[in-house]
Amino acid sequence: MAFNLANIHVPNLTGMVVTTDNRAFGSGSFADVWKGIYTVRGHSYTVAVKILRPSLLSDRDLVDKTIRKILREAKVWSTLNHPNVARFIGVYYQDVRGYPIPRLVSMFYKNRTLKDCLVHIHNDQRLKLLRQFLSGLEYLHRNKVIHGDLKPTNVLIDDSWNAVLTDFGLSLVLEAHGFTTTNVKPVGTFRYMAPELMNPVNNSATAPLPTVQSDIWSAGMTGLEILSGNVPYSDQKQNGELIYYIGRGKIPNRNLYLRVSRDMWSMLTDCWKNDGMRPAVSELKGYLDHIHPGLQ
Repeated sequence: MAFNLANIHVPNLTGMVVTTDNRAFGSGSFADVWKGIYTVRGHSYTVAVKILRPSLLSDRDLVDKTIRKILREAKVWSTLNHPNVARFIGVYYQDVRGYPIPRLVSMFYKNRTLKDCLVHIHNDQRLKLLRQFLSGLEYLHRNKVIHGDLKPTNVLIDDSWNAVLTDFGLSLVLEAHGFTTTNVKPVGTFRYMAPELMNPVNNSATAPLPTVQSDIWSAGMTGLEILSGNVPYSDQKQNGELIYYIGRGKIPNRNLYLRVSRDMWSMLTDCWKNDGMRPAVSELKGYLDHIHPGLQ
C-alpha cells in the first residue's frame, strides 16, 4: 500500500483544543508535548498536543520546512489505524510570530512511556509488551511507513497496559507521490540507532536516511531494553565512545544482559546483523509466537 499524501485530509481542530498545565510533559527533536483538552459536541477529552518550539521560529526558511514536516507527519499519522499505534485526532493552528503553526493532537496516555514502566513489570508482561511493540511496527512496515526513531520513550502505554507506538517525526513513506524525503535526517538516540545511520555513504555530508532495515536494528535494541530493563550498551557511558562502538558494528555485551533468555537473545542478535541480512518484523513476531505461544 502506498500513500498519496496530497490526497489525504487531516481534521482541523482549530478552536476545539486548549492546552493545560504549565509545562510540557515530553519532548522530541523539534517539538514539546503538552497535555490539552479537546471539546467536540459537548464532550471533552484529554489529549496530547505536540507544539513546535518557539526557538525554531526565527528563520523563515526553517519555519516553512518545519511546518511542512509537521503537516507531513500529520498526513502519515492520519492514515494509520491499529491498536498498537497511538491514535491521531487532528491538527489545530495557532498564530505564533505571524506564522500559522500547526499543532498535532493525539490521544493522551496517562501511563506515559514504556521507558517509565519497565522497572515495575514482571517477565510475562515484558514479553506481552514486546509482542505488541512488534505488532505495531509490523503494521507500519506493511503500510510502507518507516518509523525512524524507535526507542522505549517512543512507545506509550495505554489504560489497559498495551504498548502503542508514537512519534513519527522521522517517519518516511515509501513510494509516496509528490512528496520529497531528502531532507529527513536521523536524530534517534544513539543507543538505538543502526550503524549505517552513523556512517555517511561515500563521504557524503548528508546523513543516511532511515530504512526498514535500520528500524529492525532499533527494534532489537528496544526489545533488549524491554526484556532486560537495561539500556543497550549499558557499559558505554560517553556518546563519543558509543558512536565509535556502534559505528564499527559492535553489539551489546551478552554478559550484561543475562536476564534475557538464550532464545530471545538469538532473536535480538538477528536484528543486529549487517544491513540487508536482518529479518522482517513478521519473522520476529512469528519467532516470538513460536517460543511463547501464549502471548497471542
